[in-house]
Amino acid sequence: MTLIPGSITQKFRWAHRVTVLSYFTLLAIMFYGCWFFGPSDILPKLVLWLLISSGLLLIIKGLVAGKKRSYIWYCYILLMYFIFCVQFLFSGGSISEDTITEVVQSSAAWHEVVAMAAILIGFTTAILASRWVDGAEQAK
Repeated sequence: MTLIPGSITQKFRWAHRVTVLSYFTLLAIMFYGCWFFGPSDILPKLVLWLLISSGLLLIIKGLVAGKKRSYIWYCYILLMYFIFCVQFLFSGGSISEDTITEVVQSSAAWHEVVAMAAILIGFTTAILASRWVDGAEQAK
């Protein structure tokens, strides 16, 4: 069964858009986490965000341009973030009697659930985009 080159191009465009959207969503979630759950001063928050997101920031140019190697590196980088999210989500933590602490733990858990969704969607679409990028380039 051969695929029509136009359909590969459409699939690649869709996968590329969703991958880039998940990429920027993950960066935004990391910024949100550093801003609300990180240190109290602004400069340490920004430094923490740069350290946490440095792996993702390395591939921004190639990922936005749709380079095959950047998709593959994005998948490898996402594996590291996946491990951290799973570890946080399954660690449980202690629940105290204080209502404010429960709200903070609840919002932190939702923050990690959204991050996990962005990681899973990003990984899946990056794998598909890395597969279809050659077909989309040949169709041009």
